[in-house]
Amino acid sequence: MINWFSKEEMGSGFQYNEEDHEKFSYNSLLTVKPEEKSTMRTCYLVRDCWNDDQIVKLRDYINSIIESRKE
Repeated sequence: MINWFSKEEMGSGFQYNEEDHEKFSYNSLLTVKPEEKSTMRTCYLVRDCWNDDQIVKLRDYINSIIESRKE
């Protein structure tokens, strides 16, 4: 299924269709709480919980975002 906001593929098995996702603003960060802007939780999760494959995937994603912002 395509995410209504990012238009990226999310996979299958989701409870709602794209129209419902948009109605509920599901899987998007349109309203971000102040505590969600801190990177500390992510740093702790990466250090304590994530495996190497997850860290590499995050690294690659962050690099792609940085590159797209340069354009």
